[in-house]
Amino acid sequence: MEPNKELNIKFSPEQPKSSSDSQPTVQDLNRLLMLQRNQLEKITQHRPLKEVLRDLCSEIEEIVGNCFVSVSVLDKQKEFLNLLCAPKVAREFRPLLSKLQPSATARSCGAAVFDNQPVFTINTHTDPRWADSKSLTEILNIGSCWSYPLHESATITVGSISIFSPTPRVPSTFHARLLESAAHLASIVISNHHHRVSLRDSEQRFEHIASSIPGVVLQTEFPLDASPYFTFVSEGIKALCGLNAIDVLADFNLFWKRIYHKDKSNIEAYSLRTPESGALWNIECRIIDSQGNIKWVHIASTPEWSKDNRLIRLNSILLDITREKEAYAQLELAGIAFASTNEGIMVSDPSNIIIDVNRAYCEMTGYARDELIGKLPSLLYSNFHEQFAFEEIQKAIHEHGLWQGEVWNRRKNGEPYPQWLNVNAVYNDQGDLTHYVSVAADVSKIKESEAKVRHMSQHDALTDLPNRQLFKRLLDHTIEHIATDENVAVLMVDLDRFKHVNETMGHQIGDQLLLQVTERLRDTIDENCLLARVGGDEFAIMVEHCANQGDAERTALQIVQQLENPFDLDGHRFFTTASIGVTLYPQHGFDSETLIKNADTAVHRAKDRGRNNYAFYRPEQTEVIEQWVRLEPELRKALKLNQFKVYYQPQIDASTGRISGVEALIRWQHPTEGMMPPALFLPIVEEIGLMTPVGNWVLEEACKQAIRWQTAGYPEFRIAVNIDGQQILSKGFVEFVGATLKRHGLKPDLLELEIVENIVVKHADAARPVLAQLRELGVRLALDDFGTGYSSLSYLKMLPVQKVKIDQSLVRDIPSDPNDEAIARAVIALSHSLNLTVCAEGVETQEQKVFLRRENCDQLQGYLINRPIPADQLSDWLDQQAILLSDHIF
Repeated sequence: MEPNKELNIKFSPEQPKSSSDSQPTVQDLNRLLMLQRNQLEKITQHRPLKEVLRDLCSEIEEIVGNCFVSVSVLDKQKEFLNLLCAPKVAREFRPLLSKLQPSATARSCGAAVFDNQPVFTINTHTDPRWADSKSLTEILNIGSCWSYPLHESATITVGSISIFSPTPRVPSTFHARLLESAAHLASIVISNHHHRVSLRDSEQRFEHIASSIPGVVLQTEFPLDASPYFTFVSEGIKALCGLNAIDVLADFNLFWKRIYHKDKSNIEAYSLRTPESGALWNIECRIIDSQGNIKWVHIASTPEWSKDNRLIRLNSILLDITREKEAYAQLELAGIAFASTNEGIMVSDPSNIIIDVNRAYCEMTGYARDELIGKLPSLLYSNFHEQFAFEEIQKAIHEHGLWQGEVWNRRKNGEPYPQWLNVNAVYNDQGDLTHYVSVAADVSKIKESEAKVRHMSQHDALTDLPNRQLFKRLLDHTIEHIATDENVAVLMVDLDRFKHVNETMGHQIGDQLLLQVTERLRDTIDENCLLARVGGDEFAIMVEHCANQGDAERTALQIVQQLENPFDLDGHRFFTTASIGVTLYPQHGFDSETLIKNADTAVHRAKDRGRNNYAFYRPEQTEVIEQWVRLEPELRKALKLNQFKVYYQPQIDASTGRISGVEALIRWQHPTEGMMPPALFLPIVEEIGLMTPVGNWVLEEACKQAIRWQTAGYPEFRIAVNIDGQQILSKGFVEFVGATLKRHGLKPDLLELEIVENIVVKHADAARPVLAQLRELGVRLALDDFGTGYSSLSYLKMLPVQKVKIDQSLVRDIPSDPNDEAIARAVIALSHSLNLTVCAEGVETQEQKVFLRRENCDQLQGYLINRPIPADQLSDWLDQQAILLSDHIF
């Protein structure tokens, strides 16, 4: 409807025109102009749609009088008119004015929209269009209704504005013009609102598109006489380098400072390019994020040029390619590893056809690469296995995706050889089998190395005699198999004044003396005796089938006499003697530990008697038995009475001195005898079957304390807890560990469970699945007391451990004992080759620390760092360490 034209009023049928249709007065025109000015001012202020329409309706209601005004708009499907605004209509009645379908026969609001022209119903009670709206006219007291269509554009009708009066009423010319003006104003408001919504939606869509693009979207302007600046920065810049998009828009240099300094010149060179350089620029550079990490970024830019070929704008996308760079480096490394690794690798397709092998596999089998590709692995099978063995292997791979074990294969020349084989099935993201990867090692070479390491771990490097661990094991073996009426004698031989030789003549001369003493001892003892070197200047002798104490005494006397003769050391005569302690099985002990300990006690008795002598141990067995009987009932109630305490001994990083973990160690606060060490009561706890509840209590306390340290703000470090065989074999141990971690909120990776090998050796079938489940739980496993007699490459390879702890017996005599140095060095090298962390226990001197750090031992633990202490004292120690490390004292 165009303004300033005569109104083409469409009256409802059978209704007369107004008899009082006079021209508008000056006052009416002024009120109309005031209405238009007020509403246009609100429109220019971008006031909310409903607020402007409400004010428009209210002003019309005030001008017309005795009426109410409504604005209705079509829904998105343009099927129904719904009420948008009606200030005077109560909220509960507003639904009556909605859901009106526009049509030629609809009531005034719908007819105006359908006919796209004003409809003036003078009497709703007689108008046929209102015949079905009797309840509406009665509830809202509607006698007449004047409606005018609303337009979003010249051709699009979006709704209607209506004036309702309680009595039949003919509009005056002024009322008709007022309604027309109101319709134009309402149309402008609605159209303006739609445009703003459309613009906002468009901006949001662009923002969503920009944010959905991986990386960062940038638009950079290059003014002629000013510095570059950004006109658009997507929110992805926050994830890329920790900056806010708004801040970067305001300050270009915030982002420019994050560019790695060596890459800035390359980027600046790009800005100097000409249009001939191409429509798309690509460059890689590095940026520094808010944590100081360097990231690789690929920048793809589309330049825009002025008519004089000056760069005016760059539209760029920045992609973080750090992972791709790392992945590419890993692929290169994997290719190098595949080609250069000493282990044979074979890759086959889903049909098990060989598609590639590496150099090591060819060297191991004797076949050339071309001879194996396209063949089945059965080409390499020996006749050592039945067919069902290979069927079991295939079944395991199908069910679990992997298999490992020892098989016998044959080389090209027909020679059979043992092979440790790991076969893994490889699946893609869709779960389809794509490859089999087999990693094979010649076990014969591993077993040779294993034998050498085992020999080194059980023998003295200087004299090649059995060491303390092997001596104890052989002594225990002899005790287990000895006849009931036979005795075994243990002689501990300690050289007198050996320290003087090392201090005055040097370690090389001291080694010569030890070798000569070894030869004399070998010549002196009988064939049924076992000779071992168990310390720097200490030897042990086991006499099997010892008839009586007199046989042991004769052996001791012969040794004393032989060592009284002078030794020739580099042309110099030197005299040394020996103090010998003697024990007998079963009189002085029932196991190697007790017999050796009591023999050491007897050595001191011999030295007290003037050296160059021997002494028998005088046992007081009743004291041991009485102590056991006395402590057992008290131990049974110690846990319930909260008498146990947990002490913590720190483990530090050998290279930096920083805390890397603590070991939780149990103590017993006896009500009358004070703090008791674990060696005194743990054997009793184990014997009476309380190790599981006591060990679980220690685990619970350790996890609880770990969280306390975290809450107090200390840096994260692992907490190590020793677990016993009874715990591992107890029902539900894995579930208990998982529940404990969850209960205290401790990350599984921060808990380290320490085990000893003899647990797995004695209970291999039951223990290994439990250890595997603990690993799946995320808990770390450490092999404790490594080097005490059971250590071997096989166990290191098969046990799911991540850490090896060198037993303190191998550390104690460093650097005075070359044997212990050699063993420690070998254990560290072996463990690192298997990707295991190494922790040395019992570090008590600076010399030991220096040696272990030089040999690249990972962690240190011992009295040199700190003794086991309560949690509050360890907190104080951590505070002191932080100060020391800040001063670079370590």
